[in-house]
Amino acid sequence: MSTSMFRRKPLLLLAAALSFLVFIVFSQQVMADMFSWFKKYDVHLSPAVQGSITFDGKPLAGIKVFRELDYDKSYNDEAVTDEHGQFSFAEKNIKSRQPGNKLDQSTIRQVISLDYQGKTYVLWYTSTPSIAPHATFQRLLGALHCELTTAEEKYRLPNIEYPDFPHGVVSICQLDTTL
Repeated sequence: MSTSMFRRKPLLLLAAALSFLVFIVFSQQVMADMFSWFKKYDVHLSPAVQGSITFDGKPLAGIKVFRELDYDKSYNDEAVTDEHGQFSFAEKNIKSRQPGNKLDQSTIRQVISLDYQGKTYVLWYTSTPSIAPHATFQRLLGALHCELTTAEEKYRLPNIEYPDFPHGVVSICQLDTTL
């Protein structure tokens, strides 16, 4: 055998080893992408809500307030105002496989409303494509004060996480649009 054959063997072995390594890394990435829809992701549907309801400046007690959160299905709960017109909802998070679907374009829809004297009042309505918490929502929903005689308004709220994409919110509540 010639000496050039012995010099080529280490190069061939090195090339084979590198090819094998690239194959392993690539196949693991393909497997991870292929089976990512099996993984469950944390999805933040709503921060904690603290609010109060008044009518002509007087607190409304015993009023049912409804929260509807939609993502992969509808999550509904309700609270009843106390003697000071105050109500609250706990933070809501779920686990879902939906974010692992590359073709998924779902949004989270948040609706907080109540019925009073035959009329439905929208305290908060928004939708967002993000499954992560929003600082603006946390701040505003942590102190949601609603006067039922106030007209419904469309707000364009700052998005702290993504400033180029403001939040659209519909509400009868007075929302501080400055952050």
